[in-house]
Amino acid sequence: MRSVNLVKIAAEAEILRIRSLLSRQARRAAFGAGALIFALAVLGLAEVAGWQTLRLYVTGIVATLILLGINLVVAAVLGMLAARSSPSHTEEEALRVRREALDGARGALSITAAVPLLRLVGRKRRRLFFRFG
Repeated sequence: MRSVNLVKIAAEAEILRIRSLLSRQARRAAFGAGALIFALAVLGLAEVAGWQTLRLYVTGIVATLILLGINLVVAAVLGMLAARSSPSHTEEEALRVRREALDGARGALSITAAVPLLRLVGRKRRRLFFRFG
């Protein structure tokens, strides 16, 4: 009975770990999408800034370069947030609980499996003793 409970705990811990992993991956995807949008904006503004620089040489370029810098900073921050992918404390704890529960279940099952074998071996010894004794 204890091993069944340990297996249930291990399954619940694994479900919690997978949910946490999926939510982390969803956050990474959202930050990555944001970084991609701003990176495309940086490329678009870089072309506009280059065009304006070559064509006009006016003060309007300063505003464009400021927007370009802001978009570049935002893209860099979102890109770093998307790249940062360390497992959360919840994932690590759920993995530890799952491992401990499965180790406990293995130990309980090995003892439970050994009991019938010991009975069988004990019966054979008694039979041999009575047969030749």
